[in-house]
Amino acid sequence: MAASALAVRDLVVRDRTGAPRLEVPRLEIEPGERLVLVGPSGAGKSTLARALLGDLSPGLCVTSGAVTVDGMDSLGASARQVRLLRRRSCFVDQDPGVALTPWRRIGQLTEEIAARPGLGIHYARELGLPVDHDWLRRRPAQLSGGQRRRVAIARALSVDPGLVVLDEPTAGLDPDTARAFTELLLSVTTGRTLVLVTHDARLAHEVGGRIVTVNAGRIEESAPPSAAVRWPARVAPTSAGTTTGLAFDSLTVAHPNTAPIGPLDAVVPTGSVVALAGRSGSGKSTLLRAAVGLHPPELGRVLLHGGPLAPRVEDRPRTHIDSLALVPQDSSLALAPAVAVGRRLRRLARDHRTDLARVCEDLKLGTELLDRRPGALSGGQRQRIALAAALLRRPDVLLVDEPTAALDRVTSSAVLASLERASAAGTAILVATHEADVIARCDSVLTLSGTG
Repeated sequence: MAASALAVRDLVVRDRTGAPRLEVPRLEIEPGERLVLVGPSGAGKSTLARALLGDLSPGLCVTSGAVTVDGMDSLGASARQVRLLRRRSCFVDQDPGVALTPWRRIGQLTEEIAARPGLGIHYARELGLPVDHDWLRRRPAQLSGGQRRRVAIARALSVDPGLVVLDEPTAGLDPDTARAFTELLLSVTTGRTLVLVTHDARLAHEVGGRIVTVNAGRIEESAPPSAAVRWPARVAPTSAGTTTGLAFDSLTVAHPNTAPIGPLDAVVPTGSVVALAGRSGSGKSTLLRAAVGLHPPELGRVLLHGGPLAPRVEDRPRTHIDSLALVPQDSSLALAPAVAVGRRLRRLARDHRTDLARVCEDLKLGTELLDRRPGALSGGQRQRIALAAALLRRPDVLLVDEPTAALDRVTSSAVLASLERASAAGTAILVATHEADVIARCDSVLTLSGTG
């Protein structure tokens, strides 16, 4: 399909209170152009990306202006025009769980909206996914976060669009995998108009297109941000401390028809922050799920304060369940879409006698966000809401999966400072991450070398 042209004129998007969330006087994107949107978390990048396709989050409305795709008004389109627009364009949310029905198999998900048979499978293979019969029979929960994101992109590309809009496509990927994936991404989108939302300075450079900064709902052309990345010295794994929070005793985990991960022997002491590092797909998310009883291990045990935990969460007593909190990489899996986020946070704060205002301030979450539903928040805001819910519970052990993957450096630093305060108060924290700045601030690092 031919590449699409976009034009934005005098666009103003407001929330339920009437406050402006996005103001774009003029923005034009030529057919085949690559446009990169950068800026702080919550600045309006995702709102703008969605608005280009006429898809605003709940609670937002356009009060003036227009957005056109190939001359078609995407904001005021009729039902017939919407169907046509969806055949010409695609959007991939930064939370792959939003796009993938959890009970469908990967083979079905990649092919069900394809413009022609086999196109979704073709793009899955082009994006480096291990496309074979057994893998295609998996469900989204059996994939790593990075793999789910690639499946969502393959699914979107299967409609053969002229416009591709991607929100944080490399979030949750280690640097080497992100670099290789960017090359694949640029290859499969060649000849199409590409709009890409990212906080990743390296990716913004490698895309090689025009860069626009979004800040407080306003846009400005900008020079590419610095791509400098500091790599810390490797820290030795933590040995058993005087007080054991969480421990893995010869733990081995696996998915069907894949090589097992382990055996793993490690300790996360009370009052420490331990990084769980490794390449995308190495098993970091699976290990965290095993710790909370959502993925029973093949062999070995998970221990809390020296005592064994039942392999399955349904077999654990309430005291054990309440002692561990998991913040998944996909914030869509942690938040009820129909419930305002403040409703849950206020209940947790009351039940656990925790200062909600302080937790929100520490995580740079404005109190005005509490009356919104998850769909009206950016991906980075949803991540921090899910983390706030976990911190308000005051668990003995906190397991966090890629907490800074979609955040700018300032917000990322605030999140890490909150984790450090929680550990100082006695929580044992295990953070799955590939980011050098996160690893550098942890007390120790546990590295997984598998690829399952």
